[in-house]
Amino acid sequence: MTFDLRESWWRFLDRWEEQRRLRWTIYSLLALVLTVAVLRFWAYPWWNRRNAINVARQWMLAGKPAYAAEAVQEAINAAPENPEVWRLAGDLARLSGRKSLEVDFARRAAELGPGVPELVLEWASAALRADQPDEADRALAKLSKDELAGSAFALRLQGELERRRGQFTAAMNHFEAALHLDGPVAVDEVPLGIILLGSTDSSLRQRGLQLLGKWAPDRVWGGNALRALLGDAIRIDDRAAMLKWAGALQAHPDCQPADLPASLLAYARADEARFTEVVTQLEKERAAKPEAAALLLAALNESGRSQEAVRWMNTLPARDLHHAPLAVVAAEALRRTGDWEHLRELVRLTEWTPDVHFLGWIYGIEAARALGDANAADELWHSLLNHAQLNAVHALFAGSTIFSWGREKEAEALWWKAAEQNGKVAIEALGTLARFYQVRRDAEGQYRVFDRVFLLHPKDPAVANNYAFFAALTGHQQLRAEQVAKENFAQNPGNRTYLATYAFVLFSRGKAGEALALLKPVAGETGTNQALAFAYGLALAGTGQKAEGAALLASLDAKTMTTREIELIKAASAN
Repeated sequence: MTFDLRESWWRFLDRWEEQRRLRWTIYSLLALVLTVAVLRFWAYPWWNRRNAINVARQWMLAGKPAYAAEAVQEAINAAPENPEVWRLAGDLARLSGRKSLEVDFARRAAELGPGVPELVLEWASAALRADQPDEADRALAKLSKDELAGSAFALRLQGELERRRGQFTAAMNHFEAALHLDGPVAVDEVPLGIILLGSTDSSLRQRGLQLLGKWAPDRVWGGNALRALLGDAIRIDDRAAMLKWAGALQAHPDCQPADLPASLLAYARADEARFTEVVTQLEKERAAKPEAAALLLAALNESGRSQEAVRWMNTLPARDLHHAPLAVVAAEALRRTGDWEHLRELVRLTEWTPDVHFLGWIYGIEAARALGDANAADELWHSLLNHAQLNAVHALFAGSTIFSWGREKEAEALWWKAAEQNGKVAIEALGTLARFYQVRRDAEGQYRVFDRVFLLHPKDPAVANNYAFFAALTGHQQLRAEQVAKENFAQNPGNRTYLATYAFVLFSRGKAGEALALLKPVAGETGTNQALAFAYGLALAGTGQKAEGAALLASLDAKTMTTREIELIKAASAN
């Protein structure tokens, strides 16, 4: 008897059709197995990722950053390639005040979500909050011209970038374009109004006043509008406006302690009786609370009424006056009024806690110097320097404080103590030093700063560019500068500033011909890019085309240059 496969198959199908209940049971089991497989290999992981993100957001909304951080880490572990989790991490970093970290996370989200303009704009926005304009430029460069022109958010970011750079006409144009897209909303009209207040055109100024006056009563935007209006009134000495806007700001729900100095200054200038009335009332309200008293003393100092501050502080309990925070603002009042004996006595009697002891030293130094006690001043200075080597925060703050007193040399020394340490404060100190040397047009100082920053952030193209430029400008590490500039330009071939730096480094290495060949394709852009014009003018002069080079170099704005750059221009333009 032979086995007939076809016959057996048909008999099986007949029996299968007859066993309806069995058939449905097996179908159900197969569906269940399939469902479990789908849940196991796709749905559950997807749900887990989404749930981690949702849990993190709930903790953030609940004001529980520690729990939110755990949930964010779980979300990152579950889906490290999902831009949404890095976006969430950026939100958490912003809430905790970690601005640089927010930028890193926002950049990561944008890199994982190419083609999503919203992520790029959040990256640029984070960079602006962190005061990293070059990083914001890099982010916005990822978008097309149409994407930039069609997004009110992008236009506002560009407007703010231009405003910070002092390019007010360009900033105004960007906010006007955003306003055209959005309609009359505060997010466009308030910053536009602030920009227009600084215009020399009376019609533009008037429009700025109208825009800000429109939003002054607003609960959300009124505080910013009123601060701008009050500041403008003080600047142009409009006494009626000072009284109006000072009163409105003090009554606004968004009024901050930091607004008190401007308000008191306005009252003092516009109406002495009103000033006395306000201060008398504030003194009554704040005398029993050291922190509140300290805020009023600080406001009196900032409004130019330190004599009033000294008069009132002498009526306060000694137990409060000889402890921070009152001791600090009292010392400032005595410094401003030149009462050195009382300042030295206050410093001696105050119980300076470790977190503010360095302030006692800086006020003690100032008093000792004014009283001619060089030994005491030197001893306190060395104590401050030794402490600065261990505490970058105190070094940075002390340096910035005494810089405002005109102690530039000592401030510079303290800033370097902070810069030579590690961490975020060191970067802030280096930024402070970079601005300090920029104002002084000190190329050597700039090189020293960027040599240190490049050591800390060698992968940052903006840092690498500045390092290479100032190294070449000052004659330091020329070969390394050329390598860095070459690699930086190769990685960012569309960046004209990096191109200009590479060409300048080649020029400084005696390769003017190579520099000229590199710059010729973009010669038409020298009218709008000073870095290109500087490098191209030097390259022309260095290849024997002195007249053409001198003409181009003469068009540059010398106010933005170091003395070393000006010396190079003079040498290249000489017959």
